Amino acid sequence: MRDPLYQALADWIDAVLVAPLPDGIAAFHFNLYEGIEFELQLIGAPTYLADDDDWACDDIFMSDDPRLELPRSVVGEAWEMGLAAANDLLARYMSSDRAGAVRLRQSQAVSVGFVDGDLQLVWAAD
Repeated sequence: MRDPLYQALADWIDAVLVAPLPDGIAAFHFNLYEGIEFELQLIGAPTYLADDDDWACDDIFMSDDPRLELPRSVVGEAWEMGLAAANDLLARYMSSDRAGAVRLRQSQAVSVGFVDGDLQLVWAAD
């Protein structure tokens, strides 16, 4: 059921990360927005602090619009379902060999979370 959505996510991330990125990105975060649909935006931050979610507030890179839409008809209506779906899709992507996943794994960490909420770690370097 989520395969078309996974493909859309993977293609979107690969397209975002094909362009040169600013130097100094330590970690990446996927901002999740709740509106008519859920939407994802990718940011890059110059620092990563495992015990302080504020690291994701200091971005030096932000993906351009459009954001990636996660339709409620696919992921579910409740915010918890949107967050769980985003986390699951990103975890699957991070374990792939896609170009964007390789680039993301060159950082210290990748997380996801609502803009005004807690972050959920999707991946971290050993």
